[in-house]
Amino acid sequence: MTKAIEPVDSTVLDRLERSSTAAIADTKHEDVTAMATGIEPVSIDGAVAGPVRTVTLDPTALSAPVQTLDAAHEDELIVVDAGSTAEAVWGELLSTYAEEVGVRGLVTNGAVRDVGEVRDLGFPIFAGGVTPRGPSSNEEAAQNEQVTVGGALVAPGDVVVGDDTGVVVIERDVVEEVAAAAEAVAETEREVDRLIREGRSLEEAFEVAGL
Repeated sequence: MTKAIEPVDSTVLDRLERSSTAAIADTKHEDVTAMATGIEPVSIDGAVAGPVRTVTLDPTALSAPVQTLDAAHEDELIVVDAGSTAEAVWGELLSTYAEEVGVRGLVTNGAVRDVGEVRDLGFPIFAGGVTPRGPSSNEEAAQNEQVTVGGALVAPGDVVVGDDTGVVVIERDVVEEVAAAAEAVAETEREVDRLIREGRSLEEAFEVAGL
């Protein structure tokens, strides 16, 4: 039996999607981690946020995470620890199914394929690479356990936010606190922008805004 993932209020997820990952990272909150640059946006239009359902694959015989996707609920985001980009762990068919059941996106340190088709679907994906080669196994090593992807520890139920800049991980217990802090960061940046347009120097704008 798969473990339940505690849902996150959709309004909080919407607030996080309206905040950039840069603003979230700039909160400097100890429970926020930015994934390494090797996890790149493959298919993204705007931003995506959701509570995480994790799966670990055997890097010597990668599989498509079908069982994990079948167990996923609406608004969740799948994080796949593949440990290898030798074979694709995700493609068009899984993206189509994920869209149908309301899964918000995929983050993996593995590879994906069918990139053009996935982009046409508009399904958000962040991955460690792309390859046409498909998976060679049917077995998932572990479901809903803590994983490390892009140098970040990710636990089931944590919230991941991704956009064109990259991916950040927020521990579940501080999601609302981080959302508010990111909004404050964004407001400060808007104030700097206003001051610059008034003709202030960059240094003065930073000082007045409190940066």
